[in-house]
Amino acid sequence: MMNSFVALFLAVIILKVLWDIMLDLLNMRYSTSPNAKIPDVLKDKISEEDFEKAKMYLKDRVTLGVVKKITSLILTLVYVFFLFPFLEKALEGKGAFILQSLLFFGIYALIDYLVELPFKVYSIFVIEQKYGFNTTTPKLFVKDQIIGIILGVIIGVPIVPIMMWLLNKFTVWWWQLSILSSAFLLFFMIIQPLVIAPLFYKFSELDDEELKSKLRALLDKSGVKVPNIYKMDASKRTKKQNAYLTGIGKSRRLVLFDTILSYNHDEVLSVVGHELGHHVRKHIPKLLLINIVFISFVLYITNAVYRMILETKVFGVSQPYTVFAYSFLFVSSLMFFLEPILNYLSRKMEYEADEYSTKLLGTPEPLISSLKRLVKENLSNPNPMPLYKVWHYNHPAPEERIKRLMEMGGIGKNG
Repeated sequence: MMNSFVALFLAVIILKVLWDIMLDLLNMRYSTSPNAKIPDVLKDKISEEDFEKAKMYLKDRVTLGVVKKITSLILTLVYVFFLFPFLEKALEGKGAFILQSLLFFGIYALIDYLVELPFKVYSIFVIEQKYGFNTTTPKLFVKDQIIGIILGVIIGVPIVPIMMWLLNKFTVWWWQLSILSSAFLLFFMIIQPLVIAPLFYKFSELDDEELKSKLRALLDKSGVKVPNIYKMDASKRTKKQNAYLTGIGKSRRLVLFDTILSYNHDEVLSVVGHELGHHVRKHIPKLLLINIVFISFVLYITNAVYRMILETKVFGVSQPYTVFAYSFLFVSSLMFFLEPILNYLSRKMEYEADEYSTKLLGTPEPLISSLKRLVKENLSNPNPMPLYKVWHYNHPAPEERIKRLMEMGGIGKNG
C-alpha cells in the first residue's frame, strides 16, 4: 500500500505539470500556426502587425512558463525525497513545536520565493519590457518585494501556530480549519482595499469631474452603493488597462487604473457597468460561497491524506507540519483537475455581467469597443485553443464575448 500511494502521489504531481505544459504548448502551436487568423469581429481593430506581435508575446510567455513549471516540478521532487525529511530532522529539538513549524514553513516559503524570483524578474524586465508594457523601475520592484515579504510574515506568523495547534490537538481538523480559512477570506476582503493595496499603489480622487459625475449617475442607476471612486497609479508598473470594484460594506470602492482614462467616457462606463453587474447579480457572495465550499472540500481530502501518511509513515516523517506539507502538495495537485468546473462557473458569471452592462447603458457598443481595445493594447491572444479555454480561461475568450454582445444588440458581424 505504501509503495502504491507513493506511486500515486508522484503520478498526480508529475501528470499535473506535464498536462499543464502540454496545454500551454498545444495552445501556442494552435494560436501561432500559419492557419491562425484574426477573428472577423476583431479585424476592424487588430492589424496583421498587431496579430503577429500578440503571437510573439504569447510565445515568449509560454516559453518562460514552461521553463518555470519544469523547474517547479524538479524542486517539488527535491522537497518530497530530500528537503522535507531533512528539514524535519534538522529542526528536531530546535525549541517548541510551534517554533519548529514556523521555521519549517518559513524556510519552505523562502526557497520557493528565491526559485521564483529570477522568473519574475525576467518576466517584468525582459518580456514585459520588450513589448512596451513594463514601467516598473528596479527600485520600485525591490520595494514591492520587501513589502510583500513583510506582509507574508505578518499574515503567516499568527496563522501557522493556530493551524498547527489544530492539527496537533484534533484527529479530524478539516472543519475547524475551514472556518478559520473562511474567516480569513472575509477579513482579507475588508482590509485588502483599505490597508494592503495602498501599500503598493497610490489612490487619489478621480479628477475628471465629468467622468466622475457620469460614474455617480451609473452607480445610482444600478443601486450599488460605492462610497469612493479612485484613480490608481497603475502606470508606475504597467501600461495595461483595467478597472475594478472591490471591498464589502464601507470598504467598497471603485478603482480605475490611470491607464484606462485614455478610453472615452462611454467605454469606461461600460467596463464599470460590467463590474457593477457582478455585484447586482450577486456574483461576489456566490463566488465567496463557492470558494468556501471548495476550500472545505480541499481540507477534507487533505485531512484524510494527512491521517493516512501519519499512520503509515510512508515518507518517513512524523511531525504535523511535515505531514501537512506532503498532504497539501498532493491534494492541491489533484484539485488542478477540477479547474475546468470552477472556470466554467466563472465564465458564466462574466457573460451575465456583460449582459448587465449592456442593459445598464442601453447598448453593447461601448463594451464591444473597450474589449477590442483591451485585446489590441494588452496583446491578448485572440485565437486560443478550445481545450485551453475550457481548462484555463475564467473569462470567455474576447471573440466569444464580442459575438454574444453583438447578438444582444442585434449588431451584424461586421457592424
